[in-house]
Amino acid sequence: MTLSQGIIKKWLLLFVLCFSMIFAITPINKAFALSYDGSDPVSTGCAKDAVTKSYSGIVDRYDNFYGKVELKWSAKCRTSWGKITLNRAAPYDKGTFYANATVYSYNSSGNYREVYTCASGGGNGAIMKGQTSCYTAQVYNGAGYTAKAKGYINWGIASGMTNRY
Repeated sequence: MTLSQGIIKKWLLLFVLCFSMIFAITPINKAFALSYDGSDPVSTGCAKDAVTKSYSGIVDRYDNFYGKVELKWSAKCRTSWGKITLNRAAPYDKGTFYANATVYSYNSSGNYREVYTCASGGGNGAIMKGQTSCYTAQVYNGAGYTAKAKGYINWGIASGMTNRY
């Protein structure tokens, strides 16, 4: 084997090794991204770059407006979560809470995958008397995944649902 053939073999081996590492890392990155499921968007830092991708009013059957529900999204983390904001403080607790939000996650086939509420671990707790907002735990919402959020007043008094994003 000549010196130039040896150098070519080494470069070829290095080239193959580099590309195999790229394909080997991809599943790990996806698994890491899915590890955000159920986590707090504030404590993970995902809320820092959050934008609202969809929102809906929370209304009752008489068109009384109680507030809004938003589907938040972080480009940095590729995650989504639901946030509900009432137009005034909750006047009472009915049962275990006054109002809550839920985030629903769907996989690349469009099948239901995960669901979290404000009361789930990773959320900041359902809305109680005197409070005006809450947010859910987050779900992975990268390539091929979608999410939507629902906000509701306890006992079905009023609700609203965002579009999927």
